[in-house]
Amino acid sequence: MSKRTDEPKEVLNISAGNQPITEDPKPLKPEDRRTGDFKQDFWSAFRRIRPIDDLQSIGTIPCARESLLSGIAGGFGIGSVRYISKRMVGTATNWAVGSFVGISILMWENCRRKRAKELAQMKLIEKQFAHRHVSKLKRKDGSIPETSSSQGETPTSAPIV
Repeated sequence: MSKRTDEPKEVLNISAGNQPITEDPKPLKPEDRRTGDFKQDFWSAFRRIRPIDDLQSIGTIPCARESLLSGIAGGFGIGSVRYISKRMVGTATNWAVGSFVGISILMWENCRRKRAKELAQMKLIEKQFAHRHVSKLKRKDGSIPETSSSQGETPTSAPIV
């Protein structure tokens, strides 16, 4: 039996699609960058592969969940229709796998394009309205509003200008 606490939960940085907004990947270290030598570059890339860590963190990769679920559903649907129409398991399986891969790639690219556009808009808005940040707002009485309280809400005693 778990204990229920009335403490406020930490506010998460969640976008409209219930996905955490993650930062872009960090640049490669100088020793991991391409050198032009195929063998050295191959082994450098191979050393960075961590299958267990990658599979455990697949839910945190932006767009991965939606693209994989769409690919699975589309592959199942197209494979099922192909099997019902032709009654050949081999070709139905080929169509299912091919459509899974194709739909997943298309959904991945579409989602990444939308995400890049949204992040660019967010950066533009942040740059244009930097003076409107909550830390720089003042109340009419001259006090600065608190950014956090015990209830997780901002006090509303005086209107913010």
